[in-house]
Amino acid sequence: MAHRANRDGLPIENPNRNTPTMDYSRFYRPLVQVLVYAYALNAFTFVYADPDLFGHITYGGEIWNSGQIPLTDPYAYTSQGPWINHEWLMEVVFYLLYDAWGSSGLLMFRLVLGLSIIHLLTDLYFSRSNNLLAYALHFILLTHVLAFGFAMRPQLATYFFLPALLYLVYDFFDGNRSALILIPPVFVLWVNCHGGVVAGLGIFSMIVAVETIRNAFTGGSNWKYLLAAWVGSCLAMLVNPYGIDLLTFFLKTIPQARDVTEWYGLNLFDASHLHFKIMVLLFAATLLFPVPKRWWEVAIILFGIYFGIKHVRHTVLTGLLMTPYLPLQLAAIMGRFRSRTSFSPALPRLAHALMAVIIIAFAAFQVNVQAFKLKRTGFELKVDPGYFPIHAVRFLKENRIHGNILVPTNWGQYVIFHLPHSKVSSDGRYWTVYEPKLVRQNMVFHKGWQGWQYFLKFYPHEIILTGKENRELEKTPGWVKIFEGPRARVFARTSRPWHPAYFKHRNQLLKYNPDPIPLRFP
Repeated sequence: MAHRANRDGLPIENPNRNTPTMDYSRFYRPLVQVLVYAYALNAFTFVYADPDLFGHITYGGEIWNSGQIPLTDPYAYTSQGPWINHEWLMEVVFYLLYDAWGSSGLLMFRLVLGLSIIHLLTDLYFSRSNNLLAYALHFILLTHVLAFGFAMRPQLATYFFLPALLYLVYDFFDGNRSALILIPPVFVLWVNCHGGVVAGLGIFSMIVAVETIRNAFTGGSNWKYLLAAWVGSCLAMLVNPYGIDLLTFFLKTIPQARDVTEWYGLNLFDASHLHFKIMVLLFAATLLFPVPKRWWEVAIILFGIYFGIKHVRHTVLTGLLMTPYLPLQLAAIMGRFRSRTSFSPALPRLAHALMAVIIIAFAAFQVNVQAFKLKRTGFELKVDPGYFPIHAVRFLKENRIHGNILVPTNWGQYVIFHLPHSKVSSDGRYWTVYEPKLVRQNMVFHKGWQGWQYFLKFYPHEIILTGKENRELEKTPGWVKIFEGPRARVFARTSRPWHPAYFKHRNQLLKYNPDPIPLRFP
């Protein structure tokens, strides 16, 4: 097999070798790529809005229209101290897309971003190998891993910038030293879009450290260029509206335990996150084969696996870290069994034609499924009535009931968007605004756990918007239920200072609209 070598002397399969096998690779490659892209786009087509999207659009609109970033929080009555909004730039992007094209613009942005990630990593793979089986196997697994976290949230920035960082690093190691010049600008954008930039800098730091140690033993010079790019990236982290305070905030909040499902640990012994687990097993298998590896590649993947197991939300980042390494290793291993795993040029043309038809048919099926989902929603995002308190919020809005609303954290940004004249007790911004203790107290109240009633005494709540879990609330003195819908209940304060909605309720002046509610975003 003909090979070309990179800067480290590692073999890279030559995409330009002139053999019959290569001819068939050129024939099948666009078909397999279309199949992978269609599969990915179908997986990324989530039609339901994320709970935090309502807030991101609101905050982005405030920044864009006022021309400044709020340093204190105007949306909650329980928050204290400054507001460190590390996602402000992505929120402005969300707002501009929504303002121009509605939720269709947001949906299109997410699909284009997802396809860009797949294309960037595809281009990196095919610059190094032509094994289509390894490519299809890995990228279909990756699509499922990515889909887990591909909601319309600022974390999409991290899902894009991490592959961009890896692309530039691999381009450098394959001989293009100028690629490192672009890394600090990536960090300038990244640090203003999402806190995942900390993981990005940590990964880049590991690459620089491992390569520096290796060069100390081999006499290489890569470390000088990498170190210069690393210093530039560290300085780039300071190019944000908060300066060093943002980095201090990250150091303070990142170690905090989070009582959120996506921050729970991975259960290793069930069928959840199966595609991620398969990727990890395949990675472990590659360590047993004598295929050349870079030490820093193995180091950052092991780092990613540790955090992917510790917090399920990091499985996405781990999948991205594996992508430049794993399919290439699989391709090299398959090369030892090429007669069993590659498309054979000895096959009759009819067999190749049949194979092409099957690939095209499967890709067309994926496109058709995606088109059906988008057509059903009018190419717009939907609001899930089984999750959001849409009837209760309409009741509050139509009766012009405003005030300090004690609301579950996961509904907070929905309320902020729809009831701009009210303030909330908590929302999905967590420690960027609230003390961790407050978020916990808020959850205890709505769950009806032991001691829930004490939260009523701590803050000036005027309205309670809650689910159906805390049934003891209906017996609590000083509060009266004024509405109950399929998902949520509303209570008004009857003790001093009482809320005007209490008198409207007592005098039967509150109205309820029984008409169906459109489920299109927002």
